[in-house]
Amino acid sequence: MAHQIVWADDAKENYRAIADYLLDTFPFDVAERFTDSIAGKLRILEQMPFVGRRLDTLPAVRKLPLPPYNTIYYAVICEQVIILNIVDNRRG
Repeated sequence: MAHQIVWADDAKENYRAIADYLLDTFPFDVAERFTDSIAGKLRILEQMPFVGRRLDTLPAVRKLPLPPYNTIYYAVICEQVIILNIVDNRRG
């Protein structure tokens, strides 16, 4: 059974910010690869929500790398995968 993906407001905001940064700084295909990569990771999380590594400091939160520069932070609650944040690791 597929889990439902739910976005936290911070995650939505950071997703948009990263996409805007990529669109402003690089050719369109770079931003398109980013959005395609996110979509692919979300499809994986729908089917295998525990694939990400647990954080040592917050065991309820997991992280999933989004190469080359991003990380998805999420939690699994009941049948939902809550996307807590997407972090661009280049922009501290």
